Amino acid sequence: MMKAQNSFCLFARRVFLPAILFSLISPSARAQNPKPFYEGKTIQILVAAGPGATTDISARLVGRYIGKHVPGNPNVLVQNVPGAGGVVAANQVYNLTKPDGLTFLAVTRSNYLDQMVGKPEVKFDFRKFSWVGSFNKSPMMVACRSDTPYKSIAAMRAAKTPPRFGQAGTGSISFVFANLISKVFDLKIKNVLGYGSGREIDLGMERGEADCRATSDITVIRPPWNRWVKENWVTFVVQQGPEKSRLLPPVPTVMELAPAEAAPFVNLMNVVLAYTEFDRPYAAPPGVPKERLQILREGFERMLKDPEFVAEAKKLLDWDGSTFLTGEQMRQKIETTVTQPPDVIKRIKEVLAEE
Repeated sequence: MMKAQNSFCLFARRVFLPAILFSLISPSARAQNPKPFYEGKTIQILVAAGPGATTDISARLVGRYIGKHVPGNPNVLVQNVPGAGGVVAANQVYNLTKPDGLTFLAVTRSNYLDQMVGKPEVKFDFRKFSWVGSFNKSPMMVACRSDTPYKSIAAMRAAKTPPRFGQAGTGSISFVFANLISKVFDLKIKNVLGYGSGREIDLGMERGEADCRATSDITVIRPPWNRWVKENWVTFVVQQGPEKSRLLPPVPTVMELAPAEAAPFVNLMNVVLAYTEFDRPYAAPPGVPKERLQILREGFERMLKDPEFVAEAKKLLDWDGSTFLTGEQMRQKIETTVTQPPDVIKRIKEVLAEE
C-alpha cells in the first residue's frame, strides 16, 4: 500500500506539478516573442535641403548608421525635399506624412522662427513634432569674397553699395543671422533669395551673384570652403560668439563689436539663434505612437555612441562626439524657445523682415 502511494506521489510531481507551474505563467510570456516592429521595414529620412548641403551630408550619415541601432535593423532611404528654406519639407511631414514611425525629417533648424513670426506658408507647430534628437552645436559666421570691399563690419557700413547675401529662403539660418547682424550693426544688406541649397549659394558666390554668406562655422571644412580658406578667397567678418569657434581664423564676435544701443537686438540672440544649440535636429510627424518614438530615440542615442559613426561625423561635420540633445531635451528646448511674449515676437519680426 505504502509503495503504491509513493508511486502515485511521484507520478503527481512529474505530471501535475509542471502543469500547475505552466498555468501560472502569463499568456504573453508563454507566447513566442514577437518580432521587432521595424524588422523587414524601411525607414525614410526626408531632407529639408538640396543635395550637397550640410543638412544633406548629415542626413545621409545618419541613414548609413541608424538602421543597425534600431531593433529589427530596418532599411533606410534618404530623399531630398528642398524648398522655401525647409518649410516645404516641414509642412509635408507635419501634415501629410503618416505618423507610423517609418518617416522622419532632417529639419532646417531655424524653421521655428517662421512659425513665431506667423508666416502664412507655415502649416506646422514646431512644438508638436515628434522629436527624435539632435547632435552637434554649430555657431554662425559671416564671410565675404576677398575681392569685395566687405572685409569688416565697419567696411560694410561705409560701402556705397550694400553687400549681397546669398539665401535659400527667409526661413534659412543664413537669412536669420544676416538680418540679425544688419539690425545689431545698423547696416544695409541685400538678400539674394531663391537658391535651392547651401551648395548653390556657394556656386552663386563663385559666379559673382552674391558677395557674402552667413552660415555655420562647420561649413569651412567642406568643399569649396576648405579651398577658399586656403587660397584666401574669402574674408571672415564676424562670428556669433560668445565663445570663439576653433574652426575659424581670429575674427571678432557680435558681442565684441555691438554698440550699446544695439542691446535690444543682441538680447534676442538666445531666441533667434537658439538653433545653433541643436545643429542637426531630426523629427517625426506629430502623433507617432509613444513606443515607436521611444524606439527611434533610443536607436538615435545608440547611434551617437557608435565609434564608426563618431569617427565619420568628426570627419564630415567636425562633431566633437559629445554635444547632442535627446528627443525629450529637444522637445523641451523647442517648447521654451517658441513660447515667447508678444514684445519678443515683435522684435523678432523686425529682425526677419524682408528688406
